[in-house]
Amino acid sequence: MVLVRALVVLGVLAVIACATYAVISGTTYRRVSVAAASARWVATHYAVRDATRVVVRKMRLGSDDVLDEHVVVEIPDSDSDFDTKFLEAMAEARARAALFESESD
Repeated sequence: MVLVRALVVLGVLAVIACATYAVISGTTYRRVSVAAASARWVATHYAVRDATRVVVRKMRLGSDDVLDEHVVVEIPDSDSDFDTKFLEAMAEARARAALFESESD
């Protein structure tokens, strides 16, 4: 009789654990989906180790949270043709951001 009660208690605990996991997993999935839905691809740049990195980032709206990033190019600050390469890289980054945005709609 004690064994039957122990098995019933273990079964109930297993069901509770599975239900809790399903709820937590579902909530996490919804959070990620909402974050991805409220995000936009943007072209930007930043300094790194005596160079400028031009990137396309997926940013959460209204925050500085970066959800994804693709490097377009890294240009050494000492490059004699820096301005031309930077402007071309930013144009490429804006084109990629527009492409990524059109694919996510």
